[in-house]
Amino acid sequence: MNLKYLAISAVVSVLFTASCKEIEDDQKNQESFEVTDSSAAPTVMPEEHDVSYNLPSALQIAYVFKKSGASFIPSLLNSKSKAQEYNTNNYKRAVNFGIYSADLAYCLFSKKYEESKEYLKACKETGSFLGLNQAFESDNIAQRFDKNISNEDSVVKIVSNVQLKTDLMLEQNQQKHITVIAFAGAWVESLHIALAVNAKEKNKKILGSVMEQLALCPVIIKALKNHNDSEPEIGNLIASIEEINVRFNSIEAVQKSIESDEEIDFNTLTVADSELNVITDLVKNLRAEMIK
Repeated sequence: MNLKYLAISAVVSVLFTASCKEIEDDQKNQESFEVTDSSAAPTVMPEEHDVSYNLPSALQIAYVFKKSGASFIPSLLNSKSKAQEYNTNNYKRAVNFGIYSADLAYCLFSKKYEESKEYLKACKETGSFLGLNQAFESDNIAQRFDKNISNEDSVVKIVSNVQLKTDLMLEQNQQKHITVIAFAGAWVESLHIALAVNAKEKNKKILGSVMEQLALCPVIIKALKNHNDSEPEIGNLIASIEEINVRFNSIEAVQKSIESDEEIDFNTLTVADSELNVITDLVKNLRAEMIK
């Protein structure tokens, strides 16, 4: 990673840590329940070379997007009816598990609770292809989700607990690469949504959310490279995200910040439509390849 780029990654890390803390604070005094295994907490120590657990969750990304005040556009979601089609190989299962996780988070934070129920089912179906049934079937997840459907704090906490359990199960099954691929899918879906909403609403805060997500490119690339030999499709995924990263890095305002070693204020960045359109096309093409 370019040394000057470390400043961007550090800023993003702080922002997502703060977002996670805000979610946790909002959930205090809400419905409580136990994680089946105490090691499911995000304090699992990764191997020295592994950055899997430095990646934020789909919920954290969606929470940052929520704070931008973006509207809900249901046509941007991946069709939940396609879940069965992804039971072809581990890459397709994992990447679309991540995509559906991002769609679920987008629905949750948009207070679209009936849609959230449907996307929780899509996550469960694609997760079952990866052997993650237990994470969705334990603790009466579906019933508790229905019971608390109108309480955002509670349903977010339920979904967060499911995500922790899936991470733990993949860790125990020595499938860290599935976690990384799934996050890449969630990240691409979140970018796809954010870019489309920004194109429609031209909101500075939404653009700031897009820039925050794009700044995660180097971390995702590093995580994927640590598992490059796990699935044959990972090489092409890395190449696609590297191309997005190059385009992000070449945005004039980003380039100036890196060259001057200044922290980037994502909410005040000025980005030309021509610069953003190139990135939008790259994300659109990558997402289309993932969901086909």
